[in-house]
Amino acid sequence: MTTPVHPHTAGNQPTFRVTSASFAHPDTTSAERAGLALEPARLEEALDRVRGAGVDAFVLATCLRVEVVNVGCDRANRRVLQLLYGDQELPEPVVRFDRDVIQHLYRVAAGLDSPIVGEPEVLGQFRAALEMSRAHGAAGGMFEKLLQSAVRAGRAVRKQLPETGTGSLALVAVDLAADAEEVAIFGAGAMARAATETLRRKENPPRVTVYARRPNAVGFDADDIRDISEAPKALADSPVVISATSSKRELFDGAVLGEALAGRSDLLLLVDLAMPPDFSPNGQRGKLRYFNLDDLAEHARDRQVSDEIEEVLEGLAADMWAKLTNHDQVGPVISAILAEARLAVEEEVRRFAGKLQADDAQFGVLNQLAQTVAHRVLHRPLSYLSSDEQGAQAAPILAEVFGVAGAD
Repeated sequence: MTTPVHPHTAGNQPTFRVTSASFAHPDTTSAERAGLALEPARLEEALDRVRGAGVDAFVLATCLRVEVVNVGCDRANRRVLQLLYGDQELPEPVVRFDRDVIQHLYRVAAGLDSPIVGEPEVLGQFRAALEMSRAHGAAGGMFEKLLQSAVRAGRAVRKQLPETGTGSLALVAVDLAADAEEVAIFGAGAMARAATETLRRKENPPRVTVYARRPNAVGFDADDIRDISEAPKALADSPVVISATSSKRELFDGAVLGEALAGRSDLLLLVDLAMPPDFSPNGQRGKLRYFNLDDLAEHARDRQVSDEIEEVLEGLAADMWAKLTNHDQVGPVISAILAEARLAVEEEVRRFAGKLQADDAQFGVLNQLAQTVAHRVLHRPLSYLSSDEQGAQAAPILAEVFGVAGAD
């Protein structure tokens, strides 16, 4: 893996720096992503190690991407990757810095980098990843606010996108199944459920048989539910198999698939939604049409995001970057202005309350009125300070205007 250098390492450093390493479709293959997937217990242990090293970090892992984001420069990013994966050889990531990281996270959370633009699962996965990092002390302060802003941006953009059903890639799998009269589903998780329910809602639904490790625990309806041990028969007989198990290794070895294909007279459509893949059908394409997650992602890319939405995200990212980088410069000025306002309000409220001989209830109303007026007057200049890219330049001027001492 090469070692990109943060553009601000040599000088002109911003007050806040952030770096990300992205291992995502199509740059990173499904097999490579499977090698990067960390089970929850292992990820929790890794985040504890990251926090122990004094680094704030965030890890998002989905079927199509692994995103590793940290506060600091490229060196800190490499340190986080080492704490996550040890000496494991890693594929080449796409490395981003600072504002580019923010814009990328906003796009990911909004589903704009997903195969089906705007798919809803990734926003929930993003929130869950944020909660895990936060729970293990690996995301706090300004970094936590950055990640929370990505969730808000994701919500805002989704309101401008067409509705997309749950289980996006499962919907693509169902689309490939076309007019099949019978479909076998391997697995009983969210993807398997989405595929089954979508198939059964079709105008002319096929017969759907679900094969699961615990047939009695399947939480959705199907025409038939069988034990996964009977799945090889479906490989031999069913025209379509959609496999979406949570197995951490191949569901069956190549010999089982090869034997099933040898007895077929027609083509088997095998759609593999699992991560890592349930099948590795190398050299067995004669009677097989096989799609894995990467194939489905390519098949699904059928529309582009509008320029207007891209501009909205770019603006949100620019505003957030300005807040992060101006924080150290404008923070003292904002605090001083607010402190000056609070002192003025307290003095004037006490003075007028005494003249009016106000009781406690009246004093509270008077105080609330004065505080509200002060905040309304200060809202625009303080918003300008904290969000505009020129806010840091304006800080000394506003400090002088309001008669407060800002940062040097």
